[in-house]
Amino acid sequence: MVKSVLSGKPLVKRNKNIKNSMQQRSLLLFHSSIKSESTRFNYMQFLDEFKNHFIIKSYDKLVQIEPKKIQEMLETYLMYQNEQKYSLSYLNSKLSALKLFFAMNDVVALNWLKLRKMLPEKKKLTGEKPYQTKDIQIMLKSIPTLKFKCIIHFLAASGVRIGALEELKLKHIRDMSNGCKSVLVYDDDKSEYYTFIHFEAVGALDEYLEYRAKSGENITPESWLIPSQSDSNKPALTVSLRTQMSRYAHQYQDQNKKRGRYEIQACHGFRKRFDTILKSNHNVNINLAEKMMGHSTTIPLDNVYFKPAIEQLFDEYQKAIPQLIIDDKFRLQEQLKEKDEKINELNQKDNEIDMLKQTILEIKNNMLELQNKIKS
Repeated sequence: MVKSVLSGKPLVKRNKNIKNSMQQRSLLLFHSSIKSESTRFNYMQFLDEFKNHFIIKSYDKLVQIEPKKIQEMLETYLMYQNEQKYSLSYLNSKLSALKLFFAMNDVVALNWLKLRKMLPEKKKLTGEKPYQTKDIQIMLKSIPTLKFKCIIHFLAASGVRIGALEELKLKHIRDMSNGCKSVLVYDDDKSEYYTFIHFEAVGALDEYLEYRAKSGENITPESWLIPSQSDSNKPALTVSLRTQMSRYAHQYQDQNKKRGRYEIQACHGFRKRFDTILKSNHNVNINLAEKMMGHSTTIPLDNVYFKPAIEQLFDEYQKAIPQLIIDDKFRLQEQLKEKDEKINELNQKDNEIDMLKQTILEIKNNMLELQNKIKS
C-alpha cells in the first residue's frame, strides 16, 4: 500500500467524492494558491483529516463556521495531534495547510501565534547520516530489478532528489567525455541546474534501457527516464518510488529507530553522500559543488550572476568520481587510471626538464663560442 511522504501512513485513494468536492469554491481557491502537485496532495490530506475529525460535511461548510469556533476547533485538534507524539515538522506542515486554506477563504481572524506556541518542542534531527559506499553495495545485492538498480546508481552518482526523477526524460541526459553523461535537472524551471553521472551509473542506465527496449518499449529522447510500470507514456510517481526505495533500504539497516526514523534516510541519504564526497575533496571548488546540488551559493548575487559553463562543472565532478563509484572493481580501475595519468604527467615533466637542461647547455656552449670569438 502506498504511504504518505510525510506521515508514513497509507494514502487515501482519490475517488468520486474528491472529484465532486473540487466544485466547491473554498477548495478551488485553496488549490489556486499551491503550485506543487506533491504539496497539493499532502495539503489535501491534512485538510481532509481536519474536516473529518470534526465531521464537517463539506469544505464550504467549514469556512462558514464562526472564526471564534474555528479557533477552538484548531486548538482542540492541535492538542489531540500532540497526544499522538507527532514530530514538530509534521505538525508544522499540517498547520501550514490549514492556515493557507482559511487565509485563501478570508477567514483571517485566527490567532496563529497562539497555535504555533502549542506545537511541540523542536528535537535533534534524526536520519541525518549519509550512505556509506558499503551500505549501497549491500543494498544493490538484495535488489532483484534492473529498474531500481538503475535508480540507486543514478541517485548515488548525480546527487539529485528522488522527486527529480519524475520530471527527467532521456533528452535531458547528454554524452560527456570519459563515458560520463550530463543531467539537466528541472528543465526550464527557475531551479534548473546541471549535474552528472559517471560511467558506472551510465552502464546501469544502458542495461535498464536495453531491457525496456527488448520488452517492446519504443525508446526515444522523449521517453521518461523512469516510466510508470503500467504506462510507459507516463513517469513513475515519486511517492511510489520513495515507498519502494524505503523497503529496499530498510531491509539491511539497524531496526532500532529513533522517533520513528532510521539513521539514514532511504532516498535523501544518497544526496547527502554525494554532497559529503564533493565537499570533502579539497580539490573541488565548493561553490561549483553547490551548483551541482542545485543549491544557492553563499556568496551574495552569485545565484544571479555566477553561471559556470557545463565544462567547468564537469571538471570539478571528475575529481570526485573515484569516491562516488560504488563497485570496488571500478574504483580500483579508476585509481589505476589516475595513477597512470600522474606517472605520465611526471614523465612529461621529466622530459620537459631534460629538454630545458639541453637548451641551457646549448646556450652555454653558444656563449663560450661567442666569448672565444671576441677574445680572438
